Parts: sequence; C-alpha cells; structure tokens
Amino acid sequence: MKKVHNLLYILVAVVLFSACSTTRSKKEVKGFKKFYHNTTAKFNGYFNAEELMKESMASLQEMNVDNYNNILSVYDYVDIDNPQTVKEDMDKAIEKLSTVATIHDVSNYVDDCYMLIGKAQYLKQDYIAAEETFLYFEEVFDPRNPYGKAYDSRSKKKSKGRKSKKEIKDERKEKEAERKIKQEEKEKERKAKEDLRKEKEKERKEEAKQRKKDSKKRKKGKSRKKRSDRDKDKSATTAKKTEKKVETKPVELTPEQKALQAKKEAEAKLSEEEAKRRKKLEEEKKKKRDKEEEKYKNQGEGAIFKNKTAYTEGLYWLARTYIETRSYTAADFAFKRLENTPGLSKEIENRIPAAKAHLYLRTKELDRALLELESAIELEGNRNKRARYAFIRAQIYEEKDDADQAYEEYRRARKFSTSYELDFNANLNELKLSYRKGKTSQKKALAKLQNYLDDHKNQDYNDQIYFTRAQVKLDGGDLIGAKDDFEQAISSSGGNKNVKLEAYYKLADLLFDGGYYSEAKDNYDNALKLMNKSDARYKQLERLSNSLTDIALHINTVVLQDSLLRLSKLTEMELREMAVEMIEERRANQPDEPKTNNPNQRKSNIITSNRQLGAGRSSFFAYNPVALNQGKVEFKRIYGDRILEDNWRRSLRPDAILSPLDIVTEEEEDVVEEVSETEIRELLRDVPRNESQLAASNLRIQKALFQLGVLFRERLRNYKKAIEVLDRLVVEYPQYERRDEALFYLYLSYLDVEKGKEALAAKNQLVKDYPDSKFTKLATDPSYAESLKNNEDSIEKYYETTFALFEKGEYDEVMTRISKKDEIYKKNKTYAAKFSLLNAMSLGSVKGKTDYIQALEQLIRSHPKSPEEARAKEILRFLKGDQDAFNDILFDEATQTFESEPDKLHYVFIVTYGLNQKAFDKAKLDVLNYNKKFHRFDNLKLSNIYLSEKNEARIILIRSFDNKEKSMKYYEGVEKNKNLFIQGDNIGYDIFPATQKNYREVIKQRSVSNYRAFFEQSYKTQN
Repeated sequence: MKKVHNLLYILVAVVLFSACSTTRSKKEVKGFKKFYHNTTAKFNGYFNAEELMKESMASLQEMNVDNYNNILSVYDYVDIDNPQTVKEDMDKAIEKLSTVATIHDVSNYVDDCYMLIGKAQYLKQDYIAAEETFLYFEEVFDPRNPYGKAYDSRSKKKSKGRKSKKEIKDERKEKEAERKIKQEEKEKERKAKEDLRKEKEKERKEEAKQRKKDSKKRKKGKSRKKRSDRDKDKSATTAKKTEKKVETKPVELTPEQKALQAKKEAEAKLSEEEAKRRKKLEEEKKKKRDKEEEKYKNQGEGAIFKNKTAYTEGLYWLARTYIETRSYTAADFAFKRLENTPGLSKEIENRIPAAKAHLYLRTKELDRALLELESAIELEGNRNKRARYAFIRAQIYEEKDDADQAYEEYRRARKFSTSYELDFNANLNELKLSYRKGKTSQKKALAKLQNYLDDHKNQDYNDQIYFTRAQVKLDGGDLIGAKDDFEQAISSSGGNKNVKLEAYYKLADLLFDGGYYSEAKDNYDNALKLMNKSDARYKQLERLSNSLTDIALHINTVVLQDSLLRLSKLTEMELREMAVEMIEERRANQPDEPKTNNPNQRKSNIITSNRQLGAGRSSFFAYNPVALNQGKVEFKRIYGDRILEDNWRRSLRPDAILSPLDIVTEEEEDVVEEVSETEIRELLRDVPRNESQLAASNLRIQKALFQLGVLFRERLRNYKKAIEVLDRLVVEYPQYERRDEALFYLYLSYLDVEKGKEALAAKNQLVKDYPDSKFTKLATDPSYAESLKNNEDSIEKYYETTFALFEKGEYDEVMTRISKKDEIYKKNKTYAAKFSLLNAMSLGSVKGKTDYIQALEQLIRSHPKSPEEARAKEILRFLKGDQDAFNDILFDEATQTFESEPDKLHYVFIVTYGLNQKAFDKAKLDVLNYNKKFHRFDNLKLSNIYLSEKNEARIILIRSFDNKEKSMKYYEGVEKNKNLFIQGDNIGYDIFPATQKNYREVIKQRSVSNYRAFFEQSYKTQN
C-alpha cells in the first residue's frame, strides 16, 4: 500500500512540476500541463474574481434608486452616484485576474480574464481605463488575427502544423470534388458554345440559299397584262387551294428569327447553369465559413469542458463603454460590427437590442429606442427586465404625448413585473393617464389614491402617491391643491431623493408660473442641490436660479421695508407689547432650547411677523395668496386663535381684565419680567423711528422697485410684472433720482405688451418731466440710441462706469448693469471675466460669504487661465483662511527659486489653514481613507509638519511618487473627487505635487505663495 501511495505522490509531483513550466510556447502546451493551467485559472483567481463581480453588481443594483418620474435607464447599475463603494472589490478582482493572466498565460481563460478586467473598470465607472482595456482585448484576442494570442489556441491544427491522415484524405476529396465540378461546368459551357456555333452556321447557309432563290425570281420577266378568263379562273382556283394550304400549314420562322430564338435558348441554358453553379459555390463557401468559425468558437484540447471564446462579449462591453464615454458614433459602429462578427453567441446577440436602446436613449433617438426595446422584450428571458423595458417604452410614449400607447405599455409592464415597486409605479401612472384620457373622473382617481395612502403596505411609497395626486390635481387646474401635495411629497420622501427632487422642481415651476419668484427660487435651489450635473435640465435650471437670485433679493427688500414702515406707525407701547408677546410665545413654543442672544434669530422673528402684516395691507404683487396663507399660519403660531375684533392685543381689548393671559401664576409673572430691555430693543431695532430712518427705508424700496422692473423685463421677459412694479415706482415716488429711466423702461414695457395708448402716456410724461434727459432722447429719437452706443457706451466705457459704481458701493446697480451687458454687447466677450469678478464681489457684498464663494468658483470654471481666475483663487484662499493669499509674486522670481525635474521622485503635500488639532486629525484620517479607497496598491505614507503658525498652516505630506506624471495623476484624482477627500464645510486647503528639493524649499520659505506661482506655470499649464 505504501508503494502505491509513493507512486501516486511521485506522479502528482511530476505532473505539477511539468505543468508549472511555462517556457514553452502556448501552442505547444497540451495534455496534463494544459489541464493544470486551465483548472487553476478557472477555479482559483478567475472564479473568485467572477464572484466578486456578481456581488458588486448586486450591490450597485441595490444602491440604485429609480426615478420613476423620468425615463428610466435601461440598466439599473450604471447611473450610480457613488460607484466608489464597489471600487475596493473591483480592485481585488482586477488584481486576481491580472495574476491569472500572468501566471497561467497558456490557459484558455486569458481572454476571459482581460474581458472581466475591463468589465470591473466599467462597473467602478473608470470608463477611460475600461476603453483602453477593451481596445487592447479587441486587437490581441481576435481569433482571426494570426498575430494575436487567441489565433493558435482556437485552431484545431496540430501544434507543429502536421495533419492527420483523415484530414489529408478529406482535404483531397474536397479538392477532387471541386475539380470535377469545375471540369463539368467547363465541359457544359464548351458544349453550349459549340451548339451555338453550329446553329449560327446553319442559319448562315439558309440565308445564302434564300438569297440565291430571290435572285432567280428577279431575273424572270413581268407577267402578261391580259389573261383569259379560263386562265383567271384557273389561277383563282389555284389561289384558293394555296390559301387553304397556308392556313393549315404552321408559320415558318425566317432565318433571322430562328437565329435569335436559338441565341435566347442558349443564353437561358447558360444562365440556368450559371445560377446552379453560383448557388453551389455559395453553399461550399458557407460550409467553409462555418468550419472556420468552429475553429475558434470553442476552446481546444486541455480544457475541463468546452469554454466559448470571450471575444464577442469583449466587443459588446467595448460598445457599452463607448456609450458611457459619449463616443456615440463609435458605439453605433461597434454594435454593427459586432452583429456581423463570426462566432457571435446567442447570449450576446440577445443582449444587443437592450444595449442599442441604451445608446438611443442617450442620443434622444426615441423612435429607434422604442424599436430596440421591443426586440429586447422578445429576446429577454428575465421577467423583471422585460417589465423594465416595457415601463421605459411607456415613459417614451408618455413623453411623446401618446397617452393610449403609454397606458397599454404600463399595463404590459405590470403583467411582466414581479417587483412590487415597479408594479406600483406603473399602476400610479395608469391611474394618472386614465384621468387624462377621460376614462375616469378626477374624483375617482383621487379616491383611489387616498386608498393607497390609507394602505399601510404603501407607507414607503407615500411620497410617490402624493406626487401623483399633485399631478392629477394639476391636470384638473387645482393649483393650490397641487402645491399642497407637492409639499407633502417633499416632507414624506424619506430617503428617496428622486421624488423630492422632482417635487421641488415641479413646485418651483408652479410658483414661478404664478409669479411667486422668491419661493420659486428657493425650490429651484433645493432641486439643484439634489440634481446630478449630468441631468439635461441642470444648466438651464442653474441659469434660471441665478436670474431669480437678484429678483428674490429685491422682492424681500420691498416686502420687509413695507412691513417696517407700517410698524413705524404704531405707538411705542404697541411695539413693546408686540415684542414682549413674541418673546414669550417663542419661549413657550421652544421650552427645551437654550436661550440665545443671537440677534439674527430675533430679527427673523420680527421680519416674519412684519411680512405678514404688510401682506395683509398692500396691493403689491409679492403679497400673493400663498403669502397670505402663510401669514395666517404664522399669525396663529405667534398669537394663537384670536377673535376678529378691534384692539385685539391684550392690553387694548375691552375684556383685558378677564383675559386668561392675565390670570397667571407667580412663576409665569417671573417669566414675563425676564424679558429685558436689550431683547426688546434688539427685536425692534430695524423699525424706523425718525425721519432719516424713514427716508432710508423708502430709498431702499425705490431702488429695489427699479431693479425689479428692469430684471422682470430683461431677464424673465415678464412685461406685466415689470409694468406693475415700475408704475408703482413712478406714481408713489415722484422724487426718485432715476425716475426718468424708470419712465423709459415703463414706456418700453408697454410697447412690449402692445399697449400703445399707455406707452404714449408714459412717453409724454417722460418728455414733460425730463425734456433734457438721455432717456427722453432715446424714446423720441431712434438714431440717438445707435450714436450713443457707438460713441459714448463702448464696452470699455461701460465697464469703467460699472466699476465706478462698484467703488461707490452701488452693488445692486452694478449687478443690474452686468445683467444688461450681454444684451447691449452681444458679441463682445473682451471684458467677460472682469464683469464676472465684479458681479461676484457685488454679490458677496449683498448676500454674504456663501454666495461669494459660489460666484468665485463659477468664475474659475468659466474663465480659466485669465488674470481674473487667478484673482478669484486668491480671494477664495483668503476666505478659507490663507492670510498670504494676496501677496504679490513674480513668476520669474518663483521660477528661479524652484526647479522643474519631471523624472525625479515626487511628493504630494496638502496645506490646511486655520484648523484646530481635532479638525486637522480628522483631515488626516480623511486623506488616509481616500488613499485606501483609491490608491490601495500604491504604498503611500502620510506625515505632517507645521508650515506657518501665523496662518495656522499645517502640511499633510504624502509620499512618494515615481515622477511628475504619477503625482499629477493623484492631484487630478483629488480635484475630481473633492467630496471624497478632506470632508467638511468651508475647510480651506491647497494641494501640490513637488519634488523633494522643491518641497524642502517650501518648508524653508514657510509659505506656498512662491511655489503656487511655480506650480501654475510648470505643472498645470503643461497638462
């Protein structure tokens, strides 16, 4: 028994030893060696990597939250906000596959490994790397490429080119058969030609004989003119007999006709033979092609079981990758080429329609997408996928306003689906469409939706139900009800940001259409925070939100100042009592919150109250029904349920003595006494008390009204609102310093809405009150506008005037002039960056630091490599804590201090500003986690050092990188994933790659100002 065991051990050792030897070429490896490499490759690294891939795919699908209010993506694992969650597993899979492809390069799974590497890169959304991998795969693993790795491994020839006797015999038989076929065809062709020649010869002889007969007849004389009756009768009888004979005798063809007929018959015979021959050749070619395909359709000897080539699957993923890199033409071409590739497996062939639908949805070719989705439904075996494709078809039809087809497709999706979520959303859309089509009434539709809300199992979908209910009400014209339901959808959305996003967006549109611009702006901003930048609506929404920023600001100014002016008419005692009651009410409603001396909080309370007070007493458009409703709620919150009567405040009411508010315990009396004079003064500090304060409040209203009038006309093209605002301005404030310009804009706005009578009245008022004004000339002399533009208002002059206003602190006017600049100088972009910087600084002065930072960041994106970009970056650094941000640096000086050595070892260092020890440690931990997630194989190490105590500037050092290129790759990765790097609001830091020598120079200088200039010149400009 021992001997048997020993023999087995020796045999296994020999097999393993010989199998591990990979010095021989791949085509020479066979038998046990091939068996070993295939087994190890398949069931070791490849299997584990494939399992990781499946887990990651499932994880991505679980993370995916479908937005059923927009057209779904064909794939539920592609549009994931944070694919970095699977990056670690994908990196492990890539590592395993790379090992298999390197160690077992003679196995039949090398092509599968490369295909899975590209797929892993695709899943973690590293599409550039995936494209490179698949392009390499396409070239190297093409089974038809004699220089590729897959060529010999897919062939069934022997390793040394020798053929078996059977193969040689079969080949000879094939050649002999081909030779015989060709010989027979040639013989038939020769005979046909010979027959044709003989026929032509015969026809030639007959033609010669006929010509001879005709010649003899012509030599005979003419017949006699007169003949006897006997001869005539005889001739007549003879003629009749001849005629009868002619009638019974078949018509003889002329020699020419016979020749033509013979020619046609011969040609037909040849055509028939040629057709048969060609058909036979096509069949032979098809057999040969099928035989060739079989050579690389299955793996060869040594495999545990037959393994199909991964080549066509790799081409499929290459086409998918092209879609994600927006190379749509290349993707379309790749799909066409894939469909015509020999050896295309049925599995991949069935996947192509869905992938093409994905492409056409991206390119907005909806009709083509519909066709491909229908094909995908027919070919797909998975019911949930079929349901998804049908749901997408329904959404496309809905977008095309084809409610009937959309309704049918939603029903079809429900029929296929095994997912409650998709089924439920299809049901909601069916209900919505049935109301639009008139199949059901609004009352029944809303009742059914209410039943869904009452059903406990739909609790997770309440946001979607409210959203659908809002759409039904909107279709029925119930705007207030729709607004309430959109708000309910937002408040009940939970973790589903998609419903919240769409509800904010729809609500903002609703408010915007109703003229409630301040509220619309807030909702647009909330939608922008949730919306991906890749969303087709993002840029348009961003522009609209920016336009509404100034409008909302000026509306709030008018509302606030109107309210404060009304409060100023109250007596001092009434104001004090209001302040005391508000403070008490706030404490009663928020007993657990600590007391605060934050004046902004108190200001917001008085402003809220004032807005509602103003809203009830003004005809100004901003005091809309929505605001009135909010005012009622706010009034009830602050003052409780009050009977509508005069002197409702407790000290002025006739029944004040009996008021329960006066029947208080000693403890409550103490609470009232705690309201200090400081708190009361702080709460009422914005109420104007004297003439100068009243004048200042009125001036703010005048300026805000003017800016609103201009903005409504020029940004929103809402001429009716412009007229309403400007009319109030010119009527209520006849002493306004820019009243002539306001009258001019009022005149233009009337012209815009084709109210000639009112326009003429505004123009006459302008001429009467301001005969020498520039705006009077503009209104009365059309040529004056052109001369003014050419001579006085050049772009340079316009900028100088705007800058002068900025220096005077007229920030609102600066922003208005900048908004008008593009309309006046449409093609002139010379001063675009300068105007953007002025606009950012003005916005910062008016709205504060957050808006200032956002505007500066927008400038940096819009005007790269401009002086204004550099200035904006300096301001940003200063705002984030770098006190040396504005130090003047000469580029030449910086270049002389530092050296460019791209091939030398590099570090990356991060400079943080103004962080305490806890925050700095948190930043280091963030960097460490980032490196583990994105650079786990790079062996990077961290250390830290103080740079400058003045700025509280500290350095996090990351080392090391082989050269400049690799350090810049790290830098660019951080720039793309800032939200995953050092996390926290408004944490100021800079990041730089540097050589060891240059890094030491930075430490020596105790500042990065010089190196920043060098970095901009030597690193960023060269990438």
